[in-house]
Amino acid sequence: MEKNDFLLYNEIIYHIHTCQDMDDLKRSILAQIKLIIPYAYASLIVVDIDPQTREIRHSDPFCLPESFTALEEAWIDRDHEDESLWVSHAPESIVVRSSDLAGEARLESTIFQELYLQYNIYDTMSMNLAYDHQVMALLTLYRTRADGVFTDEEAFYLRALAGHINYAYYTMSRRGASQQDRAKTLEELVQEHDLTRRETEVLGLVFQDLNNDEILEKLHISRHTLLKHLQNLYRKCGVSSRWDLRKLRP
Repeated sequence: MEKNDFLLYNEIIYHIHTCQDMDDLKRSILAQIKLIIPYAYASLIVVDIDPQTREIRHSDPFCLPESFTALEEAWIDRDHEDESLWVSHAPESIVVRSSDLAGEARLESTIFQELYLQYNIYDTMSMNLAYDHQVMALLTLYRTRADGVFTDEEAFYLRALAGHINYAYYTMSRRGASQQDRAKTLEELVQEHDLTRRETEVLGLVFQDLNNDEILEKLHISRHTLLKHLQNLYRKCGVSSRWDLRKLRP
């Protein structure tokens, strides 16, 4: 790493560790990375993994530019079709380039043809954010054909930042959790967030660490209905994942 790159690297670390809130951190991570790894689009997507079933859920995409959010929301609906979905399961941070894994064959995949083609995406580089073997988010950078593929050096730069990004994201998540009143009873949470009877039942079962199938069996509702209740709980309680929802447990 040349002297100028080293100084820039330290400046990036400083900005990442001095953010004031989670949105500020997400924006800073994506903006600072672009200083050493140019890209056309970038996103940070929340990852939540059920501890019992290992079922994975992506949500709450934060994108630069913001207009790219529509594509990431479409990807979330079809994430099971992505051959690199395994990155979100890895308990330690890894950096993966689609051009390195599949070569030109990637361009024929369903995800590239039906989603990425409209944005002229040619290569991606992803890194899962993980701390203490807990996956928290998925970071992905995108390049067009005119930009070319991501290089080995750029993959090295991203790996070099992984520890700082992971720790900053983790501590910011904990800071947000510490601001919640953990002494609140379930009844107080219901009143504060104006939960319906069914939402209250779902929340109580989530607090018991029941997985989706167990909740379906308890409440005798469809999977679609359960997912709608969970989405309402995330929105009303101001969280973006099942993991964060459990932090509200009395």
